Amino acid sequence: MNLNTKVMKSVNLIYAKIENFFFKKDGNTEFLSFFRVATGLIILLQFMATMPDFEKLFSSNSIIPQDIMNVFTPDWLITIPKVVSFFQSFGIPESTTLAGVKISFITLCVFVIVGFYSRISAFLLLILQIALLKGSSFFAYGADFFTSMSLFYLILFPSDHSFSLRNLLFGNTPEDINITPVKRLFQLHISIAYFFSGLDKILGFNWWNGESIWKAIHLPYSNRDLNIDFTFLAEHSYLLILIGWSTIIIEMFYPFFIWNRKTRKMGLWLTISMHIGIALVLNLYYFSAIMIIWNITNFYFEQPVKETARSPKGYKKATTGRFFLRKLINPLKKEKLI
Repeated sequence: MNLNTKVMKSVNLIYAKIENFFFKKDGNTEFLSFFRVATGLIILLQFMATMPDFEKLFSSNSIIPQDIMNVFTPDWLITIPKVVSFFQSFGIPESTTLAGVKISFITLCVFVIVGFYSRISAFLLLILQIALLKGSSFFAYGADFFTSMSLFYLILFPSDHSFSLRNLLFGNTPEDINITPVKRLFQLHISIAYFFSGLDKILGFNWWNGESIWKAIHLPYSNRDLNIDFTFLAEHSYLLILIGWSTIIIEMFYPFFIWNRKTRKMGLWLTISMHIGIALVLNLYYFSAIMIIWNITNFYFEQPVKETARSPKGYKKATTGRFFLRKLINPLKKEKLI
């Protein structure tokens, strides 16, 4: 075998592995229903939490004047204040428009959750969510951006493929489609996000010496529910260093843990535990919930199924046993004894 043949075989083998990774149909669609329902519920709960202060955030009487917010918003971008102004030109008052926005947002969330044309609902909900987000950019944080990305993936995925109201009402049977390419895109997205988040932390020194952890737990909005006294950490700074380095390792080595079948379960639960800690201590409940949903959606359903098939040795024994059993029964059948 010459060198060119070996090279071509190696290239074909690599190409086959890449093609198999991105396009092999695995038939696992359970994660679609989980992602659709969980994401829809979190978005709905987050929106309901802002309802008491909705006018203070998005109306013309908002805490931060709309003129100031519009400085950082491109003219071509649709925002809620622009929508309000548009309908006011037709004589529709602001209160009516805001009420319509609330009803539309809640209705679209419900459509996503129950699986009633989830792709279209997610698309319209994404437009509405971006209009709310960009119209109040000073109040936005990480959860809002991950919410937009979650809705984007709900558009890419056939999210109402199974266990959906649409199938129930119209008697549709789930189509046999290959969702592996989008799933792999989603998995690579979260892996890259964690890796560069950890890389960014390790480039500085604030996470090495625990300073970032100390600052985070003493932010004005942190530790308001559990109200834990963290003053003891001033005398045990090694705990801050340990937490800081643990965060770096979990995030930076996330792709290595999560793509290895032997360490996937450990990496998954370490990451989820980290986000539970963020939720309880920093009170970032919606951000943590979105990230936990992303982790479970992408890798919990990737857990290998225990093989129940018999080994070749066992299969050989079973085949041999059936052979001798037939040898014994066939003569008896001829004699009509059985």
